Amino acid sequence: MPWNPISRSVCRATLSALLCAGSAIAYADTAIETETAQIGKKGEGNFSQAFEFEDGKDGSAQGTLTQIEYGLSDRAEILIEPFLFVRLSPEGEPTETGMGDLEITPSYMIVKEDGWTPAVLLAFKVKVPTGAKNVEGTGKFDYFPYVIFGQHVGAWTLNANLGVNFAKPQEGGSFDKTVVWDVEAERHVSTNLTLFVEAFNAEDDVNTLSASAEYQFSKRFNAFAALSYTENDDKIARVGFNYSF
Repeated sequence: MPWNPISRSVCRATLSALLCAGSAIAYADTAIETETAQIGKKGEGNFSQAFEFEDGKDGSAQGTLTQIEYGLSDRAEILIEPFLFVRLSPEGEPTETGMGDLEITPSYMIVKEDGWTPAVLLAFKVKVPTGAKNVEGTGKFDYFPYVIFGQHVGAWTLNANLGVNFAKPQEGGSFDKTVVWDVEAERHVSTNLTLFVEAFNAEDDVNTLSASAEYQFSKRFNAFAALSYTENDDKIARVGFNYSF
């Protein structure tokens, strides 16, 4: 659940964590933005790869989104997200390509879900400035502490995130602060198919609605597609896959 250099140029690229269909355990992936509270066990992990296509009134953008998640314990995990390729095509300007930034997020579950008591995790994302300047890399570290909430209600799984992003401007000076929120709901509609809906504002404070679907082809492999629409009339499509290990 993904600072995204694609979104810095045109609008916020959407989406980033999912429940694996057919399983009670969730792994972060690149299908929706909200980070889920249903984490895996110690030693379990997930590799997620997605390809994103964004079209907006100010231009278009494409890029890859990669996530590697690993369970450090039954309550703690680490999420590594490199943006390996970004292509920006602003309206009336030359197309630019380059590598995006790297995000590293450790998290820890301080409360386990118990009846109507939701699961609660504390997370701390660090943006490492590996992004090229020509694709909106700031060259500065950003910091994002936030809380993840998760609750099962009947056949539904609900998750929410709330935190404050501290972004260092490229020209220097004090941190820009943005309150970030995400809410999502998901439900298995068949043995192998799970649907998701969510709303969020992400780190660059653009309100977005999105929906995604994931199909489980085997115990370890699934694929997904997602569509989203922002308050700036930007449209984003994302397709990808997950492999658990």
